[in-house]
Amino acid sequence: MATAHAKSEHDQIRVALWAPPRSLSTAFERCISTLHGKVPLVIFHEPFTTAYHLGPEKQLSSPVPMTKIITKEPGYSYSWVRSQLEADFPDKKLVFFKDLGYSIDGRYDYLPSGYCHTILIRNPELVFTSMNNLLLKFPVRIFRIKLKKISPKGWIYEEMFNLYEHLTKTLGQKVIILDAEDIIENPSAMLELYCKETGIPFSEDMTNWRTGHEDMKDWRYSKKLMRVNGVIGQYDRAMTSSGLGKPSKRTIDVTKYPEDCQEAISYSEQFYLKLYEKRLRLPDDACADVEVK
Repeated sequence: MATAHAKSEHDQIRVALWAPPRSLSTAFERCISTLHGKVPLVIFHEPFTTAYHLGPEKQLSSPVPMTKIITKEPGYSYSWVRSQLEADFPDKKLVFFKDLGYSIDGRYDYLPSGYCHTILIRNPELVFTSMNNLLLKFPVRIFRIKLKKISPKGWIYEEMFNLYEHLTKTLGQKVIILDAEDIIENPSAMLELYCKETGIPFSEDMTNWRTGHEDMKDWRYSKKLMRVNGVIGQYDRAMTSSGLGKPSKRTIDVTKYPEDCQEAISYSEQFYLKLYEKRLRLPDDACADVEVK
């Protein structure tokens, strides 16, 4: 199997992870950050997402008018983000960034050079019902925000598929795709396979991180974005958990969710399945059930 390493002349590894919201992407990011203290690294957390939502070229207006001023990040232009990601890090072996896939839609000329691009996907049913559930929690529910107000035109998955098409067909790159449920079922093996494909050093304890934020000392991020997502509860499980654990079985009755949520799921299915067919798979079906704990 051909790998997709992106290395500099000094064997520095640069990897990008694109994902939808509510896809375990921050938990995955924390798995990578367990290399703190073992591998010199720097991790950029959602820089293009910050530009998309809070920067001077933001693509979506805040659904809560009173927060428009306090959540501005005037320095987060798309060109500035690219310059940060393309900067020299002579003392780092790994440069990694995680972003929401839709945040770069229509801005492909700002994709940073020198990166191995990877995509994390998850069943739209799980993603959109989880997003909707967040909007119903206090204090967010006070503002009665609709899912459509915080989603791009293509309901996230069309934008992600378009990104995949651009990376593979226009730029001719190999893109590694992971499905969140495969990681949940067999995290250690999937992480090892991902690391083999990208060149990231693999460690047996990558699925377990500290309950504190010691590993996040290598992260660079917008404090305002973190604050907003903290209020929403976007990162609650990834930030308060200590690793990956056994899942609880649950069924979802989509018909009980709002029309826009059902529309998002239905529309996104076609793009999800196209990406799902191309996902990275283990050589056998052996798996061990786990989840963020």
